[in-house]
Amino acid sequence: MSPADVLASLGAGLAVTAVWVVLLWLIGIVRRDVSVIDAVFSLIVVSTVVVGGVVVGDPYGPRAVLIVGLLGLWSARLTAYLTWRKWGEGEDPRYTRLRSWTAEGLPFHLLALRRVFGLQGAVLYLLSVPAVVAVASPTPTRLGPWSVAGTLVWAVGFVFESVGDHQLVRFRRDPANRGRVLDTGLWRYTAHPNYFGEIVMAWGVFLACLDVRWALLGVPGPVLYTRLILTTTGTPTLEKRLRRTRPGYAEYLERTSSFWPRPPRRRD
Repeated sequence: MSPADVLASLGAGLAVTAVWVVLLWLIGIVRRDVSVIDAVFSLIVVSTVVVGGVVVGDPYGPRAVLIVGLLGLWSARLTAYLTWRKWGEGEDPRYTRLRSWTAEGLPFHLLALRRVFGLQGAVLYLLSVPAVVAVASPTPTRLGPWSVAGTLVWAVGFVFESVGDHQLVRFRRDPANRGRVLDTGLWRYTAHPNYFGEIVMAWGVFLACLDVRWALLGVPGPVLYTRLILTTTGTPTLEKRLRRTRPGYAEYLERTSSFWPRPPRRRD
């Protein structure tokens, strides 16, 4: 795979991501709901990989099927779940608070384009880079050890995210749990099994791409995605809100790991 081929595939993927960002931004303006991107963000990655890797590239069957399959399964489950969960809820409070920001002197729709849609689009594009490169490459002609290792890592993440989401839905459906904190199942070992699974899956896909050496170019993607979830839009924001609104949540965090699964701390 020549550098020109790599650039062609990555350029096509970048165009797909840009179209998604602009389209979702316009929908957010019309609906006055910036959080429209939250439910469908995984589709950006999948479509970027399909167009940049499969359509523009010269993919070899098994690797394209594996990587697109992993991403497609992740996206199908997550998009269906988030769409169902967020249906009718209105704009996420994180974005509603952003509407009151005036310090930067920008109209809100431009501020949202830069701080929400543009930022997420950039990170999601970088996350897709190793998959675009690996799917587009015709060599090596067989799936190697990295594909196997990455798939196993991805499977661990998929179990954590899907089982964690299922346990949370079941917990919330029980009226007796209103106002309580979920601390059983996977939630006993990590306060964010869904975020843990999300990050592990991202690294699993990256590892599965490393049979193609050019895929190493994409290491900033999972690094930035991990950083975004752990320091910006994911666990810190959620924990701050739940500490304020959910009785007992602060105590829950004192005994429960915020990310890496482990047995809860013993209280003296």
